[in-house]
Amino acid sequence: MALNADPDVLIPAARNAMALQGNHEGYLKALLGVQDELAAAIVSPGAGAAVREAMTNAHTKGHDLAVKLQEIIQTLQDTGIRIDASDMDAAAQVRNATSLGTNGAVDVPAPSGTSPVNTNF
Repeated sequence: MALNADPDVLIPAARNAMALQGNHEGYLKALLGVQDELAAAIVSPGAGAAVREAMTNAHTKGHDLAVKLQEIIQTLQDTGIRIDASDMDAAAQVRNATSLGTNGAVDVPAPSGTSPVNTNF
């Protein structure tokens, strides 16, 4: 599968992901607003605390995701970098060249013309 990282495609996709993340964060904030009541409604005190902790962790991770998405959007807008199939081919060549034979790829081109080895025996 080839990577085609065109900012004209990636920026709107990242913005869409950020909008969806914003919706998700809004839902989590609403749940955080009632977490005490939710924790009290759960019969087990340990389970109530676990619910509160899980909701807080989800909110924190969602916020971190939003920050990363914003960084991606900003970087794409600032640099305008494009990555296409030729970049992926070049990266594969570098990986093959630096693998020192450990990647299972044969980095030797197929022979052309006649073979110098006599195979007629």
